[in-house]
Amino acid sequence: MLRELKEAFRRFHEEGVLLPTNYKEKRVSWLVRLEGEKACLEHLGRGKGVKPIPAPDRQRSGKASENNLKPYLLVDDARYVLGIPEKGKEKEARLLHRSFVGLLEEACHETKLPALEKVLQLLKSLKVRTIKRQFLNQGGKPRDLVAFKVDGVLPTDLDEVRDFWSRFLARKLEKEEGYCGLCGEKKKVVSTFPREVVILGQKCQMVSFNKGAFNSFGKKQTENAPTCYACASQVVDALDYLSRSERHHRTLYWEAKGGLQNQLAVFWLKEPVTVPSEGPAGSLDLEAALGGLLSEEVGPDTPLPDLAQLRELLKAPWTGSQWPTHLDEVSFYLAVLSANKGRLVVREWFAVSLGRLKEAVARFLEATRLVGPRGEDPRPMAIGALIQALGEANPTLARDLIRTAFLGAAPPQELLLALHLLRNPKLLSPSGPKEWGRLHALMAAVKLWLFYKKEGTCMAELDREQRNPAYLAGRLLAVLEEAQKRALRYRVKQTLVDRFYGAACTAPAATFGNLLRIATTAHLPKVGSELRKMVEEILAALDQAGGFPRTLDLTGQAEFALGFYQQRAELRAKSHKESGKEAQ
Repeated sequence: MLRELKEAFRRFHEEGVLLPTNYKEKRVSWLVRLEGEKACLEHLGRGKGVKPIPAPDRQRSGKASENNLKPYLLVDDARYVLGIPEKGKEKEARLLHRSFVGLLEEACHETKLPALEKVLQLLKSLKVRTIKRQFLNQGGKPRDLVAFKVDGVLPTDLDEVRDFWSRFLARKLEKEEGYCGLCGEKKKVVSTFPREVVILGQKCQMVSFNKGAFNSFGKKQTENAPTCYACASQVVDALDYLSRSERHHRTLYWEAKGGLQNQLAVFWLKEPVTVPSEGPAGSLDLEAALGGLLSEEVGPDTPLPDLAQLRELLKAPWTGSQWPTHLDEVSFYLAVLSANKGRLVVREWFAVSLGRLKEAVARFLEATRLVGPRGEDPRPMAIGALIQALGEANPTLARDLIRTAFLGAAPPQELLLALHLLRNPKLLSPSGPKEWGRLHALMAAVKLWLFYKKEGTCMAELDREQRNPAYLAGRLLAVLEEAQKRALRYRVKQTLVDRFYGAACTAPAATFGNLLRIATTAHLPKVGSELRKMVEEILAALDQAGGFPRTLDLTGQAEFALGFYQQRAELRAKSHKESGKEAQ
């Protein structure tokens, strides 16, 4: 994975999307402006309302002490920049401020930049007391970030400052010589990686050997996995960009207190690929479309990425003069990451060629493609939507679904949790857009599992030729429910589905006798011939298939659920269409 991240760094560097080496976007709350001889303080605000700026960053952890002082250059919190103490920590604040000024002196000496000289003079003059007083009077806090702007320019944007920061970190981190495991050259290797990456709000070290048990042959920390400074910086910068870029990451699972259960997927292609498409744009960005497979949204009104367009594209042969000729040589990379108390957890990692990926993704999209619960056009379902609908935080579910989608592996058995959830009447009778979307995703999970088990025989819409007894029983339950609703003019608080779905999907033979008796005496005589004819056709097909099953196993229950859902969707679509005509 580190080697591929190093390759990704080259691509992103050429595209010009990376921050300077070992820089990170930070939201600065306070800006000290230096214009000529004047110095003033400006409050920019706090939180997400503040536009982040690129600023020097480094790995910093543990309690500050004489042996553990790691200031950031020019942009740091008020303890370092101004020496503003936290309550009862005046001595610590003096120590931190001294280290900040010491680093600035080193930068001034090496770069000879007037802008840095000006900042240093301010911090050593009496004017800094006025800045401190303004900071405290305006409600500044010791942990607020403070930056400088000299004559309208952020010093951190200057090339000389960026080069100094990279050289400074290299001097601090490089230890013994060794062969770098990534570039293979003999160089000084780093003791720790230059900085952390942020995964779902937690700072994480990419490589960590911080316990004595990890020492080997006298080598400590990252010397056990020798990496030179340039390679270590490149892999951190590449992963940092991937985890920040909306194009390259998706949250698979997140809860406020989810901790280790929270998961983030990062993905990229070896190189960008655009392929011809019949869509309105005339072409499809393959990398962005593949990212759509990982989306977490479940609402039916959410504009899903081009999954339907991607499905059509993958079904067609990748040939012709308009197509790139090297598609099989392009690899797709994907990692599923979590954060665990400062350490990066890699839950899944693979690289697969587009040629192999094409078949797997096409099959997954076909397997999850299903009509909407109210008869909307069939559409595929994304992995994130399936996970959110199941409400299952098991990390192996996300990993297994990703393997199914991108590598063609069998879908996980955990998908059948949907069968248990569907016995909840509230889920079967949604009341809002989000609930309708969840029902659709749950049924897509059931169809996905059946599709791979039944070798692709499941249809996206109602299959009238299907003669499976469980599927027919599910259809019959939907028709009987519709008859009940029509007979009672849709003024019914609890339908027979609310009361009998669980029994009907596990023991049809014992349940449908009573349901048919009620329907034939109380409901069917009050509705039109359409529903009576449908009941007769389904019962005739059931007779030919051997009658009602005595019991249904999990596979049978999945077939029952699919038949019920698709029949119900068709009835709802027809009802909606007829009500629309009446309104006209």
